[in-house]
Order: sequence, then structure tokens, then C-alpha cells
Amino acid sequence: MKSRKTELEKRIFVLFFVITFFLVLTLIFIEWQLAKFGINQYEDMNIRLTLSELKIARNEMEMGKQNLLTNLEADKVVIDALQKGDKNLINNHLYQNYQSEDIDKLIICNKQREYIFGEQWELLDKYLSQIYRDISKENSGFFIGNFGSRLFQITYNPIFISNEIKELFGVLIIIENFDISNLKLSSEYEVSLISYDKTLSENAIPGNLTDYVSDINDLIESMTEKKLEQTIKKFNINNAAGIKIFYDLTNEPSGIFIISYIRFVNQFVQQSILIFVLILLAVTLFMISLLGNWFSKTILIPVRDISNKMQDISENPSKLEPIEIRYSGVLGDMVTSFNTMNIALSKHGQTLREYKELTDNLDTGIFWLNNNFEIILYNPSFVKIMEMSENQLNHQNLSKLLGLKEEQFAKLYDAPLTFSNLKVFPNKNQKYVALNIRAVKHDEITKFFGSIIDVSKEIRATEARKSLELELIKSNKLADIGKKIEGIVHNINSPLNTVLGYAQLLKKDMKDNADLDRIIEAGKNIAQTVKGLLTKVKQSNISIDRPIDINEMIAQELDFCKHNLFFKHYVTLTTDFQKNLPTVTASYGDLSLCTANIINNAIQAMKDCVQKELTIKTYEKEKMVFIEITDTGEGIPENNIGKIFETYFSTKIGKTGTGFGLGLAITKSIIEKYEGKIKVESKPDYGSTFTLILPQTKG
Repeated sequence: MKSRKTELEKRIFVLFFVITFFLVLTLIFIEWQLAKFGINQYEDMNIRLTLSELKIARNEMEMGKQNLLTNLEADKVVIDALQKGDKNLINNHLYQNYQSEDIDKLIICNKQREYIFGEQWELLDKYLSQIYRDISKENSGFFIGNFGSRLFQITYNPIFISNEIKELFGVLIIIENFDISNLKLSSEYEVSLISYDKTLSENAIPGNLTDYVSDINDLIESMTEKKLEQTIKKFNINNAAGIKIFYDLTNEPSGIFIISYIRFVNQFVQQSILIFVLILLAVTLFMISLLGNWFSKTILIPVRDISNKMQDISENPSKLEPIEIRYSGVLGDMVTSFNTMNIALSKHGQTLREYKELTDNLDTGIFWLNNNFEIILYNPSFVKIMEMSENQLNHQNLSKLLGLKEEQFAKLYDAPLTFSNLKVFPNKNQKYVALNIRAVKHDEITKFFGSIIDVSKEIRATEARKSLELELIKSNKLADIGKKIEGIVHNINSPLNTVLGYAQLLKKDMKDNADLDRIIEAGKNIAQTVKGLLTKVKQSNISIDRPIDINEMIAQELDFCKHNLFFKHYVTLTTDFQKNLPTVTASYGDLSLCTANIINNAIQAMKDCVQKELTIKTYEKEKMVFIEITDTGEGIPENNIGKIFETYFSTKIGKTGTGFGLGLAITKSIIEKYEGKIKVESKPDYGSTFTLILPQTKG
């Protein structure tokens, strides 16, 4: 047994040594690469500085020429001379007003590409078409061109009549030599600026790079194929080069700039760093080897035993097997603490499983919210009620999901939030839920615990029962009214016919009696009214839906209200009916009852008012028919606006004693049955406006 333990320790030590050795080698390689990277970056920076200096020198050349071209472009004498084609005028003007050294490099061509000023260059003939093509896009620019073995910088600018009128009159061009003497570089490295050639000779490049002519030619060929402008190439540990290629206006290579960079100093730095790193890591390796042996014997093996046991428990938390205490000191205390923790975790895990089983089997949805009101934990019933997947619910804001205002949730810090029948639309399906949320503070962090119950069946059952009660009340009321009206009409018709008969007989004997004419006329009016009343009763008793002329229906209702309107209440009536108003498909009795209820309520509201004005307006908008009934009555208090459509609620109770609280409730039920709406706007002491909105007949 002892030999086995010794063999195991040896294996662990060898394994530790091998891993450490390879780790040291890896660190050496990484540090060496970092050193090389830093050196390469330093070399690249030096080469790029020279390339940047070249770019700055070239831009300075171009800026001076652009200033001259800009002044010439704005020179009215030049433009006028171009318009007239007067070469003498241009020559005289330019030599009198501009420096001769700049003018000697200037060329001016008109829009027909004819030379107006300056000598004709074969080099310029090569690029003139491309220059005109570029300035047609209102561009100015410059580029490097070559002619034979020489390089030239060509700067050009278009001439227009004015900034507003973009009519091309000509082009201004400056051509100047482009060589090292013109650039005046301050670089300490050997450089070469030559005209582009597919194959460079040894004489064309700096002396330190003559051994790499073939490599440079291959590199330049690759750059021109890819249209690269500049690159840096390290040939060996001693030499590097920076290469920049100039392209002309046709995007063809025209010139090459080469920098020779010597790397001897960097070679010494690299070798010094490498020796230092090797010595440092060798010492580190020796120290790690010594410490590794001690660490393996005293700490690694015991800790590994504990770690393996913890892994077993993590894979099967319900399995409790304490670790045997075989160590003393700190490791022994660690094992004892681990066994105690294992027992406590096992009991706690069992309690959590029991609670989870309980909540998972509840019909009530249970959830937790963080302090941003985002869902962080929930049971299966909550997922079912919300009709969303778990991925959709995680960290969703509950106020947005339920369509509630954030201000309501903000009050949770002070008091619980409770709804007994909240209407929600999970997954676009309407539901009614009972919701309760309250704040719970734990460890200075406030979270919110809530429950939600689907009460849709109970709410719909209640609504159905109320709707049935209203329908029964309406039917009984209409039937009772119809019977009474038929009886009254029958009782009126018989004596009325007798009165009319005798009046007509008397008229034969007393033809000039005006009183008899009034009696007969009044009798006929009564007969007409009775006839209309019978027609209304018959139409109201027909419960079949059919197209209803809203204007005609309202006019008939107003005929029956004339007594209340004019003789009893002295109400001023104003009507504004839209002509050719679309019909509404419904039962005539339903709509006439709704209209009569609101008109009678309006008349009653104006009973004690000085100003009594009733306005009825009809119109059509977005395939809906609108009926607006406005009165100047006492109005409705703001706290009663939401109650007036409730069953058995009446503002007349305590005033006239005649209200039962059914009229507006029945009206709302009927309008909603036909997929319509009823709206109310009211201001106390100023009056109210009720608007019935119904869909027009389809087809």
C-alpha cells in the first residue's frame, strides 16, 4: 500500500513537472513573440513615418497649386477670355497678375479641349480625356503621371460660369516635376523615387536592397494586381523595405517610392531580450519544481479527494455520503465543514422540492417580479394563463403584457395592487383575470410577489345573465307598451270617428261655419297621429333585422315627442340630418327604443333650465352611422359618467322619483348587440351629448 502511494506521488510529481515545463516553454514562446511584435511595430512605425512624410510633402505641393487654380477659376477676366476664345487676353492678363514661375507650369484648355494657354504636352494628351471625364462630375484633383523615366504631378480644376450655373468652360492644369529634390524629405533612410517599370534594375533601388531585386519586383507585381498603394516587407533579420506605388488617373501604376531600412540595432535588442527571458524562466522553472513536490504531497491530493466528492454530490444532490475524516489541521476542519454543509443542503433541497411540487399543481398562477417589474420566476399555471412560452415570458415587463399603466405598478411600493376582473389580451385572446401583487423586501432588495387567476368563465356567465335580464325587461316593456297603445288607439278611434261624422253632417247645413272646419281639421290630425302610432307599434313588434332609414326613424320619434317638446317644456329643436344617409341593419323596435330613451332623458334634463335647446345630428364616417343628441340640460357629474350605463343606476332617483335605472343600460346593451358603440360627453350646468355609433348596412 505504501509503495502504491509513493508511486502515485511520483506520477503526480512527474506530471506536474512536465506540465510546468511545457507551460514555461509556452511562456517563453509567447514572450519572445511579444518582443518580436513590439520590435516589428517599432520598425513599421519608422517606415510609415517616412511614407507619411512623403504624403505630407506631396499634399503641400498640391495645396499651393490648388490655391492658384482656385483664384484662376474665380478670375472673371479668364472666364471672359475663355468665352471669347481670346488667347492674347489670357496671356497678357496672366503674366501681368500672377508669378511667372507658376504661370510657366500652367495649361488652360477650353471645353472643346483646345489649348488656350501654355504649351502642349504629350504627357497631358495621354490623360486629357480622363481629366474631362472627371471634371464633368464637378471634381478637381491631382495625380502622379510618368513620361519616359520622369514623374510629374498633375493638378487640375474645372472652370464654370458661376457656382449656380454649372456650365463647363474649360479646365486649369498645372504640371510640375515630381522628384526627391522637389519633395525635400528629412528622412535619414536611403530612399528612391522612380518611374514605374514592370521589372526594376539594381540601379533603380537603394544600394542596401540590390540583393533583393527579384523579391521587390515580385512584390510590386503583386501590389499592382491588387491595386495596393503601399506595404512593408522584411527580407531578413538585417534588411526591410517600405514600398509605395503611385497610380495615375486611369488607375494604372505610374511611379514607385522605395525606403531602405536597416535592422542591425533591432537584432541586438532581440538577442538581449531572449537571453534575459531564458535566464529568468530557468530560475522560475527550478523554483516551481521544488514547490510542486511539496504542494502535491500536502495539498493537492487531499483537495482533489474533496473535489471528487463534491463532483459526485453535484451530479446526484439527493445522495448524502459524508467524507471520511483522514486529515488533521485545516484540511480536517474543511472536511468537517463540508459534511455539515452537505447535510444542510440536502434538507433544504428536500424542502424546495416539496414547495415546487405544491406550486406546480396550483390552478393559480404564481410569479415573482424584480424592481423593474420584469418576470423572473413563475409556475406552470402562470404560463398557461398568459398563453406564452417560457422564452417569451422571461424578463418581460408585466405591466406591458397586461396593458396596465406603469404609474399603477409604481404605487406597489406603498400598497398592494389588486384587480377582481381585469380584462387582458394574452396572445390576442380576451380574458378576465383576478390579479394581486404586493411588495416583498428582502436583504435591502425589493421584489414583488403576485398571483393571477383566470375568471373568464365566471365573468362571462355574469354578463350573460345580465344581458338576459335586460332582454327580458326590454321585451316585457315593449310588449306591455304595445298592448296599452293598441287599447288606447282603439278607444280613441271609435269616438273620434263619431265626432268627425257628426261634424261633417253639420257642415252640410252650416257650410260657412269656421269652427266646424277647425274641428274637422283637428280630428283629421288626431286620426293621422293615431295611424302613425299604430304603424310604430307594428314596426316595433317586428323583431326581424332589416335596413332602417335612421333619419325617418328619428323624425317619427320626434312626432311623438311634440307635446313634451313644444307645449310642455318649450324646447327649441334643431335637426341636421345628412342627406342620403346609409341605412343600418337592425330591428326597428330596438333602434326606436334607444333613440326615444336618449331624447326623453334630454328633455327631462332640461326641465328646470332657462335655455332649452335640443340638437339632433346624423352623419356617416368611415362606414359608420353617427347619431348625436345634444341638450343644454343640467349635465352629468364627472363621478357618475362611468355609472350611468349600469343596471338600476339612475340620476332621477331623489329628484322626480320616476327613474328605474334601466333606460341607458338597455340602450347600451342594444347598441353593442349590433356591434356599435355609445359615447357620452357632459359638463355640469352646460349639457350633455350622447352619440350612437352603428355600422352601416353591408353590401
